Amino acid sequence: MKFLPRPATALALALVAVAPATNATAAAQPREESDRPYFYEPPAQLPAHNGDVIRSERSAFYLDALKVVPVKADVRRVMYRTTDRAGKPIAVTGTVLTPQTPHAGPRPLVAFAPGTQGLADKCAPSRQLPEGTEYEGLPVKNLLDQGFGVVVTDYEGLGTPGTHTYMTRAAQGHAVLDSLRAAQRLPGTGLPAEGPVAVYGYSQGGGASAAAAELAPTYAPELDLKGAVVGAPPADLDAVAANLDGSAYGAFFTYSLSGLGAAYDIDVDSYLNWHGKQVTADLRDNQCTTQALAKYPFLNSRFLTADGRPLTERLKRAPWKE
Repeated sequence: MKFLPRPATALALALVAVAPATNATAAAQPREESDRPYFYEPPAQLPAHNGDVIRSERSAFYLDALKVVPVKADVRRVMYRTTDRAGKPIAVTGTVLTPQTPHAGPRPLVAFAPGTQGLADKCAPSRQLPEGTEYEGLPVKNLLDQGFGVVVTDYEGLGTPGTHTYMTRAAQGHAVLDSLRAAQRLPGTGLPAEGPVAVYGYSQGGGASAAAAELAPTYAPELDLKGAVVGAPPADLDAVAANLDGSAYGAFFTYSLSGLGAAYDIDVDSYLNWHGKQVTADLRDNQCTTQALAKYPFLNSRFLTADGRPLTERLKRAPWKE
C-alpha cells in the first residue's frame, strides 16, 4: 500500500503533542445538550459486537467553508460500537468515505486517525467535513485520490455525550480499530468485508495510529492490517506537556487535562482556581483547535491552579502519573 508523505504544518508540529435518510437500529436516548444533533445520541441498547454499525446517514465532504469545492466520494456518517479505556462498550461516530472511481481487486481501507480537533461536540470531524472546516481535509482527499477507502473516527466523546478522552491511548486505539470494522460492515459502500487495511495519523492521530497498531493483534486480530503511518506521536506526555505549557499552543495542554481527567475519573476542577475553571470549561465546551489557539495564546497552567504551581508538576504524581 502506497502513501504520499504528509506535509508537516505548524499546527501539527505543535501537537507533538441536510437531513439525509437515516438507518437507525435503535431508538436514541433523550438529548443531554440542546445543540447536539439527534444522530449523535447513542441508543439505550448497544449492539453485541465491537465495530457493529448502530446507524448511518448520507453526508458530504467540502474542502472550504463556502462549500464551493466538494470532494467527489460516497460519504456516510456512521455511529458504531467500540470500548473505552476500561473496556466498557460505548458508541462513537465517524465518517466512511469511498472513492467514486473503480478499483481493480479488493479496495484497501485506511483508518485516518485525526489530529487535535478540540473537545467540543461541534469539533467532531464528522461535523466539520460537511462544513468544509476540517483542517485535515486535504490529507483525507489525498488518500481518496489514490483509490483508498477512508474511515475517519471522531473518537470517544467527540460529538457523542461525555468529554472527549483526549490523549487516552486505549480509547483512541479502540476507536480507530472499530472504525475499520464498522466501515467493512456498512452496507452499500463497496468496501470488502475482509480486505486489506491500514491506519494513518499525525500528532494525536499518530498516537492513536500507534495504539491501534499495538492493540490490533489482541483487540482486532481478524483485521488484515498491512501497516501503520505514525506521525509525531506524543509518546512521552510529560515531555509534551512541558513543551506546550505556556507556549502558543498551551490550550492543547489544557485539552489533555480535561480528556485524561474524564478517562481516569479525576476531578480536574479540584486543582484549579476560579479563572482556571472558567478557561478549562470554555476550552472543553466551546473552542475547536484554531479558535482555542486564537483565544488563549501562551496559556500557562500556573495561572490556572489553586496553589499557583504549574500543572506539569502534577503529571509526575498520582493520580495523574498513571
